Amino acid sequence: MYRFKGFDSAQCGDSMPALEEMVNAWMESAQPRIRHVSQSLRGDHILLSFVYEVTQELEQRVATQAQAAKLSRYFEDDFLDERPTGSHLPAAPPAVH
Repeated sequence: MYRFKGFDSAQCGDSMPALEEMVNAWMESAQPRIRHVSQSLRGDHILLSFVYEVTQELEQRVATQAQAAKLSRYFEDDFLDERPTGSHLPAAPPAVH
């Protein structure tokens, strides 16, 4: 699922080094997979907007999809076409037309 995070330079006194530090701290702690970045102005302030995915959620979703693919391949193999091999199961008589 995509998430949104915004930073306003007004939060750090319009100091570019402080804004960079704030953004870098978030990136280091959250380790987001950034999908889109936008920079805009609001008066004299810089707004940075990020659309991102949480890396852990993305990795979990990929792992779940891989497991589902393995399971579906198991059922799609020739197992469905095999005849029963148990001796206690009677053979079906040929169809009469």
